[in-house]
This record gives sequence, C-alpha cells and structure tokens, in this order.
Amino acid sequence: MIEWLALPALITGAALIPKKKMDEAKKIDEIFKNRGVCIRKGDNLIYPKLIEKHNNDDKLTLIYSLPLGIGSDIMEKAEKIIEDGINRKIEWEFDGVLKIYIYHHNLPEKWNYSNDLIHKDTWEVPIGKHPAGTIFHDFDKYPHMLTGGTTRFGKTVFLKGMLNSLMMNQFEDVEFYILDLKAGLEFYKYKSLPQVKEVACDVYEAAEVLNQIVEDLKQREMEFRINGYTNIVDTNIKKRTFVIVDEGAELSPDLLANKQAKQYAHFCQAALGEIARIGGGLGYRLIFATQYPTKVAVPMQVKMNIVTRIAFTIPEQLGSRVILDEPGAENLPALPGRAIYKVEKKRIVQVPYITDKQMFKMMEEKYNESRTSRDIVNDNRQDESDNHKTINEGP
Repeated sequence: MIEWLALPALITGAALIPKKKMDEAKKIDEIFKNRGVCIRKGDNLIYPKLIEKHNNDDKLTLIYSLPLGIGSDIMEKAEKIIEDGINRKIEWEFDGVLKIYIYHHNLPEKWNYSNDLIHKDTWEVPIGKHPAGTIFHDFDKYPHMLTGGTTRFGKTVFLKGMLNSLMMNQFEDVEFYILDLKAGLEFYKYKSLPQVKEVACDVYEAAEVLNQIVEDLKQREMEFRINGYTNIVDTNIKKRTFVIVDEGAELSPDLLANKQAKQYAHFCQAALGEIARIGGGLGYRLIFATQYPTKVAVPMQVKMNIVTRIAFTIPEQLGSRVILDEPGAENLPALPGRAIYKVEKKRIVQVPYITDKQMFKMMEEKYNESRTSRDIVNDNRQDESDNHKTINEGP
C-alpha cells in the first residue's frame, strides 16, 4: 500500500521540478511539425533541417536547408506564427538556404530625432532604429523612394525628418521642390527656406512646378551629354534636387472628378515618371508618398523605377503589395512610426520622431552657424586681399 501511495507522490514531485526552457530553434522545429511544413517521401515526412546556428550580441541566426518542393514562401505564412511562438520579432531571407534572424532586443515604441543622426557632407538620412542598430539610406546609391501608409501613422513626420536631415547634412548643396497635396498644410510653412524652391498645394500648382522641373531636367540632360557625363555621382557636381510628393493619390486622374483637373493630373504623373526614369543620374531624387496605396494612386512608371520602398501600417495586404511588392505591412503593429524598409531585403524599423518646432530650432542654429562661417571666410579673404595689396604696393 505504501508503494502505491508513493507513486502519486513521485508524480507530484516530478511536476514541481522546473522544466528546461525550450530554446528558439527547438520551438521553431516544433512549429514546423505542428503546421505540417514538410514533404512526404515514401513513408517519411521530411521537415526543414537546421544546419547552422550563430549567436552574437545582436541576434541569433538559424540556417535551414529546405527539402525539395518547399519554397521560401512558407515563411510568408509562418512568420507571424513563429513570432507568436517565440515571443520575438524575426526577419528572414532565402539565398539557397533559409536564414531566420531572431533579435535579442525589441524595437522601441517611440524614437526621437537627435543631432547624432546627422551625417554631415553625405546624402545619408536616418531611416529608423533596428534591433541591430540605426539604418541609414544613401540617396546617392538609391536615388528615389516610394513610401505609403495609413494616415496618422508617421509617414509625413518621416518625410519631415528626411527634409531636416538633408538640410543639416548638405546645407549649401540641397534644394527642394515640394508637392504638398494636403492643401499645403504640412510643408507650406517651410516655403521661406532658401533651399525650398517651390511648394505646390494642389494639382494645378503641381503641374506648374513639375513643368519647370522637366524643363530643367532636359537642360541638365543636354549639359551632361555635352560634357560626356553619365551619372552625377561620378562628377564634381555637388548639388542635388529633391522632389517630395506628399499624398500622390491627389495626382491620380482616376480619383479626380473635374475634367480639367484630370488633364493636369495626367501631365503630373507623366512628369513624375520622367523624373523617376531619367532623373536619378542627373541629380534629381524623387520621394513619392501616399496614404492611399492603390494601383491608381502610384503611377506605374514611378513604381517601376524606384528600388527603395518604405511601408507604414496598412490595413490590407493589397496596399502592402503596392508599396513593397509583397505582403507584410498589414501585419505591422498599430504604432506610429513603425515601418518596413526594403531595398534588397525587408527590415522592420521605428522611424525617428521630429516636430516642426524641433526642425525650426535646428534650422535656425544651422543658419546662424552658416552665417558665422561665411563671416569668418569673408574676413579671411579680406585679410588676404589687404596683404596682397600691401605686397603689391611695396618697393
């Protein structure tokens, strides 16, 4: 009798012994099995096989070989399930083997813009905070950008952050043409800045500005041809011209009722397509943003010639496919500033948050610094001129 009573006691004791925590690799293996991620070969089921495992300060990398017949598209369905299972954000890529990156640190829910994000004398702007560090985008490597997302989730703030970074980085050599098609409510306040050449607030003003840009583009094209230039990055030309479109859907003829407005919109889309197609090598950089990421809102010529994509929270998969050419943005958390940055591969980031007040303060400081620098340069030149004059007048 004692022996029979001891058995339940042993079972109870075993239940109290803490179980060894299952690591991420084993959890993912279990998820693959539970979700039936496998192929049948005879009587055997063959699952993705973990072949390498690397751990460093930033992330854990798991490398899997996939059985023939299973493609990388399995991760589009399994990504969210794996994240829920291991309670961490992941990223993945496929280049013959499946690589799953599990980061040790989560993204902040908000990340404020600061002076250390300024990279002077470069065309690099901060895209966002990533678990592996801060990601910057170089407009001389990838000249154009397409971005979209639901209103109030950080898209316009992100555009302002880029405007500020470019101003701080290249104060003397950057210029902007801004099509603020939200009636100028976001960017018209910056019209007085010397670097801001024009701010258009509706489709008619946008057509005028784009007509001027296209004429300048053709003139620049002729100058390059005469000088034998192919790409501005291979020349000594420092100036870059940024064309920022905030709410590009307002330039879609299909979304406009007025017949005359439709005609102007057709011209605007054709002009933007021209800038995207040939402007990059000539020093023009197009940033096209919309809160209505549909096929009619993003001109095909614009989309086809833009490599860099940034998607903020989008309610439907269709919108994600318009911006990223693949799903993903519909699964982003409802956090302002959370986005997917895609060039060669997708990265989830938290973009920097900046206010108009902070921008004006930084710009005022930059203007004062620039004015002081000019005064010093002018004073030095005057001293040199006086010295030369004295020498010339000597015996």
